[in-house]
Order: sequence, then structure tokens, then C-alpha cells
Amino acid sequence: IDKGMPIEQVQKLLGHVKIETTMHYAMVNQNNVKMSSILYNIEGGMKKGFTLAEVLITLGIIGIIAAITIPGVMDRYRTKALETGMARFYSVVNQGFALSAAKNGDEKDWEEFGEDSCAFYKRYLADYIKADYECGYYDSNTGKPVKDDRFVGIYFPSGDMAVFSYGRTLTYTRKTANRYKAYTAIMSGGPNDVKEFYGSELFVFQLGSSLAYLDATKRPPGIVPFDARNYAPEQLLERCKQYPSRCAGVIVQNGWKVPKNYPYKIR
Repeated sequence: IDKGMPIEQVQKLLGHVKIETTMHYAMVNQNNVKMSSILYNIEGGMKKGFTLAEVLITLGIIGIIAAITIPGVMDRYRTKALETGMARFYSVVNQGFALSAAKNGDEKDWEEFGEDSCAFYKRYLADYIKADYECGYYDSNTGKPVKDDRFVGIYFPSGDMAVFSYGRTLTYTRKTANRYKAYTAIMSGGPNDVKEFYGSELFVFQLGSSLAYLDATKRPPGIVPFDARNYAPEQLLERCKQYPSRCAGVIVQNGWKVPKNYPYKIR
């Protein structure tokens, strides 16, 4: 009995007709009684299972937790993907400019092509940036390409893309199934017109050589955030709120991290 055998089994083992007879030969330990009670309750509970109400309540709780946590997880994923992708884009493009300068001389001496992005890209960048490209843009209504040398679509191996437009700006967007978004926004009339895209999906950079407010000898090589200048973080954030096309500078200035007080949701 002290080893856990029930008194009834001991009764049968000894061949006693009455359990009282067995009790004369065995002492029941109080701890064994408690343990038997616990085991009985556990086994009984396992056999009983859950009621329908308990199952529904449990599923409801799981649903609530999922509804609260999943959007936050997705937001963090999109933000991290943007930070990583935009930093990679910036590095790849500026490396392309540096390689081209090593071959074709200082940027300030490069040939002027005005708004002809296609001619500039073919002459100075196509051989030095690892990416597919095509000149022109897509009609957002028909999905068909339109010949227009002011625009170059650049498609990186990562799946990210950029649009080189008007010979001076590069608009970056991370992996997207719809390549037409950047074109639609850019063709709408300017960076300030489509606030649902800029600062959330589209981030604008410009050629350092196009910074007209700087003396030509002081203009930075490659690309820089659009109109970032030397604003303090607070000033740059306010400009981002007013002009979403300026938001790339906020992220770059913050060490390629979207700040907690960033005014737009990353999509």
C-alpha cells in the first residue's frame, strides 16, 4: 500500500472476501490517500474533456490576442524591410556613381543631358549598377509601356525598384508586386501631389550634382536625400510632414532607422 497499490487490489491479491479483513493486515498511509485522490481527479478531468463553451471562449481569446499582435508584427516587418532595402539601394547606386567616376572622370565634368534620364543612365550608370532597366513609364490605366526618355525604371535583384526621372531624382520603393505605383505617383504632377504614396511607399533622392543652392565645387557625388540640406532633425521632420517627398532625409539622418515619431505608416 505504501508503494501506491490500492487497498482493493491488495484485497484481491490476498484472497480476502471482506476488505475489513485486509485492513487488519495493512496500514493505510494518509499520504497515499491524498495521492490517490489527486490522481483520480486528474484522470477524471482528462476523460471529461472541454465543453463547447470552454472551446469557444478559448478560441475567442486566441482571436483577440492575434488581432492585437499580428498588425504590430507586420508593421515592424515592413519598417525593417524598408530600412534595410533603402540603405541597400543607397549604397548600390552610390557605388555605381563611384565606379563610373573612376572610369569617366569627375561627375562635375560629365556631359549634360537635361531631363533625358535615359541618355544619362545609359551613358554613365547602366554598366555600373547591377540592375535591369527600361526607359519610359507605364500607363497606370492600361498597364502598357509609354516611350518617354525622361523616365528610367530600375529593377534591382532584391525585387526593389527605383525610377530615375527628369535627369535629377531617383524615387525608391521596396519590393512590390505593382511596378506601376512609382510611375503613377511621379506622373501625377510632382512629389507633393500624392501624399498617400510619398513617405509611406516612395522615397525620393536626387543627384548631388543637381543641388543648385551649393557651389558646383561643393556638391556631393552620387545621390543624397531629396532637399535634405543641413536641417536639424526637428526641422527635417516638420518638412517631412508638410512635404512627404522630403521624408527620406528623416530616415537617413536617423541612421537608416524610421524614428518613433515618424508621421506616416510604412506600407
